[in-house]
Amino acid sequence: MRHQRKTTLRVALGMSALLLASGLLIAGVGGAFADKTKAELQAEAAAHRARGACQGAYPGWLRGVVAGYTGSAASPVTDASFILDSVPTPDVLQTPDERLGWGDGLQEGFKAGVAYGVELGKAARTPNSNTEVMNRATEQLHAFITNQCGGLIAPLDWDTTMMNNNRTLTITSLNETQLAMTLAATVNQIAVTTENLARCAREAEAKGDQAAAMRCRAEAKSSAQLAANLNEMVKSHAAQREEAVQAVNDAQASAEKARKAADDTGG
Repeated sequence: MRHQRKTTLRVALGMSALLLASGLLIAGVGGAFADKTKAELQAEAAAHRARGACQGAYPGWLRGVVAGYTGSAASPVTDASFILDSVPTPDVLQTPDERLGWGDGLQEGFKAGVAYGVELGKAARTPNSNTEVMNRATEQLHAFITNQCGGLIAPLDWDTTMMNNNRTLTITSLNETQLAMTLAATVNQIAVTTENLARCAREAEAKGDQAAAMRCRAEAKSSAQLAANLNEMVKSHAAQREEAVQAVNDAQASAEKARKAADDTGG
């Protein structure tokens, strides 16, 4: 009986050790699964946030370009968080991380857009603008989007994604406005060229160089006509949009300046 009790005790102790070891093993495996799940969840959240940031960057850029061009925002923008209250989050962005990412992209795009828009406004109204600043702003936007858009991103609907709380701006309308502003800047640069050609014609006329005077005069008139044509394109892209009024006014003023220069060539 003593031998039987010893045997039973050894078996019981052995089973206890086995159960303890099994419990530790199960706990370890369970912990590994928990860590893996946590890592996967973190990666998924990061991917959703990046996707949202990618979605928000270009719309933010458009709002920034318009703000910089019209002077409603100055560069550099150090804190663009206020734009979050001005632009509704699209309903299509359903996860919290994606919506957070939209805000990230919106702010980064806005800051770069303002820097570009300020210089674009100068190009539309003065003979000078800083192309280096404009190039740097576009590179900043491109770098942000490249960093965020690691995979294929479902595009937003540009016609229905609202870009202000009054629901009067869409990505499409802002994109058209940006084009109108770019054209307005081009009209102004053509007007500057027309003025130079008119000066060339007058100076050649004063020197008695009729051939040079006629050449500069003809080029001035052609340049003024191009400015007039582009001015009409600005009106077409503006399409009565309130945010494009400044671009329409700028283009009209530049086209008129080119016309007057072409008329004043000394011939």
